[in-house]
Amino acid sequence: MTAGPFKRLASFMIDATLIIAVVFTTWRIFGQGILERIVHFEVSIEDPLYIYNIVAYHFLGFTLVNYLYQGITKGRTFGRRFLYLSMSGQVNWWSLFVREVIWKSYIWLFAITFININYLYALFFLYPILFLFDFVLMAFTRSRKTIRDQVTHTRIILDDVVYPF
Repeated sequence: MTAGPFKRLASFMIDATLIIAVVFTTWRIFGQGILERIVHFEVSIEDPLYIYNIVAYHFLGFTLVNYLYQGITKGRTFGRRFLYLSMSGQVNWWSLFVREVIWKSYIWLFAITFININYLYALFFLYPILFLFDFVLMAFTRSRKTIRDQVTHTRIILDDVVYPF
C-alpha cells in the first residue's frame, strides 16, 4: 500500500531534523571564522560575497548530506523506518540523485541562482505552493505519487499492518 501524505511529511520532518543537526554542527565547527569576523565588524553583513558563501554552504550542505543519507540507507532512512515506510522501485544512486537533488532541491537552486538575495522572501510564497502541490498529488491521486516519484519510478510504501476497520 502506498503511504499517505501525513506519514510522508512526518518522516521528512524526522529526517530533516537529523540533516539540520549535521549541517549546523559542521557549520559551527568550520564556519565559525566567518561569523566572528561579522560580529567583530571586520566584514560587513551587507557584503554579498559572505552572504552568498553562507547560503551556498548551507544549500550544498543540506543537499549533499541528504543525498548521501538517502544513498547510504538506500532510501530507508531513520524517519521512514520509524514510521514503517520504505522506498520501493528503482532505488539506486542515479534515481536518488534525480529524486533528492534535482526534484527536492529545485526550489533552492532556483532561489540561489535566479533570485537576488534581497528578494529571497519570494521563497516564503513559492515553496509552500510547491509543497501544497506535492501534498495534493499524494492525497488525491489514485497512485499517491508525486512528480519526483513518477520521474524516478519509485514509490513510498507502507510496511505496517493496515486493518480494514
